[in-house]
Amino acid sequence: MAAQAADQQAALGPMWEAHRDAIRRLLLSLTRDIDLADDLLQETYLCARAGIVSYRGGDARAWLAAIARNAHRAHARQRYLQAEVPLDSHPGAEGGPVPTYDRHDLLAIRRALSALSPVIRTALIMKHYAGYTYQEIARHQRCAVGTAKWRVSEALGRLRLALLPKRRTAMAGSAWSHGIGIVEHVYGALPEHAAAKVRGHLARCDSCRREAEELKRVVSLLDAVERDRRQMHFVELDQEGRITLYSLTTTLNDSGRTLTTSEFQSGGAPDHVYQEGEEVAFAPVPRQDHGNLESFVVTLHRPVQPGERLSELLVYLPKPGWGAERIADGRFRLFWKQGPGEPVEFAYLQAIRLPSGAKLLAAEPRPDETRGDGAITLVWHRVLPPEQFFECTVEYRLSESE
Repeated sequence: MAAQAADQQAALGPMWEAHRDAIRRLLLSLTRDIDLADDLLQETYLCARAGIVSYRGGDARAWLAAIARNAHRAHARQRYLQAEVPLDSHPGAEGGPVPTYDRHDLLAIRRALSALSPVIRTALIMKHYAGYTYQEIARHQRCAVGTAKWRVSEALGRLRLALLPKRRTAMAGSAWSHGIGIVEHVYGALPEHAAAKVRGHLARCDSCRREAEELKRVVSLLDAVERDRRQMHFVELDQEGRITLYSLTTTLNDSGRTLTTSEFQSGGAPDHVYQEGEEVAFAPVPRQDHGNLESFVVTLHRPVQPGERLSELLVYLPKPGWGAERIADGRFRLFWKQGPGEPVEFAYLQAIRLPSGAKLLAAEPRPDETRGDGAITLVWHRVLPPEQFFECTVEYRLSESE
């Protein structure tokens, strides 16, 4: 038995090397965070090493993927322990329940979002899609923190009323009993003692409980139309300065029919396409009027029902001439320009991962976050005005041993 266990441990190495990149992309598509994906990748490996004695052969990639999904689920449960609803999970993924999105509600939420005044809409987009704190919203909009909280609450309240036209007149003058407290409760952002206080009030107050349920519906619909207002790009640099690009979006099936294929536009063909962590086949299709963009059709790994969301990850592997410029003395400079370029405000997240051991020399504009030691990740959160792109310049140096 000891010899058999040793053989299994020895077999894990080649198995892991063969499927590590695919498992990492799976985790990246699930977490939407390159650093968290790497943390869970390490956890997946450790769990696989501990469980290899129970592996009985078969599809090694599927076995490792199941371990990775379990690691992600465990992390999500811990993160949203106090929240009643895991608000940034993807309905339908991981075998969970698929909510029903009424097409009229989706149209109403899109119209209502566009009808908000620019300052209130931007505050909501910063909070909901870009993850800004109220303090950051206040700094960006040059207002008091209390004003930033009011703007987000007011935006959500107006969207709530847009979904309840029959009750609009009767509710127009009503006030929120707990104001921002209910909003933060719905987002799962309150500390436990405050959350317990709000839960106690909701248990006693039918009116506030109904408002909280309606707010959850608004938040769910905002998540559903995420692609209208949010995009994420991760750039990873290797030791030669070459780029691997990960582009993440979420698509809602609001067509009213079951889909077996989907389409996307891109400036060039990706090397891999993942949907819900599964690699899928895709092919170019002729299209007109997309400017420099090409169209591709994806064969879905399972049918997507009406009202269901689908997470999409496009992976572009390194290509000649695409990456950081080597200057001198181990220094590199990367100029990066990317973004949705849409005719509306867009929440945009850009992350750039430097090579392992690289020292950051300069970054313009200054990153909102700088993570890690061995491999530094720079993160920018932006709400981009219509038709604008994000630009940055990063300079770094590799160690003398590189």
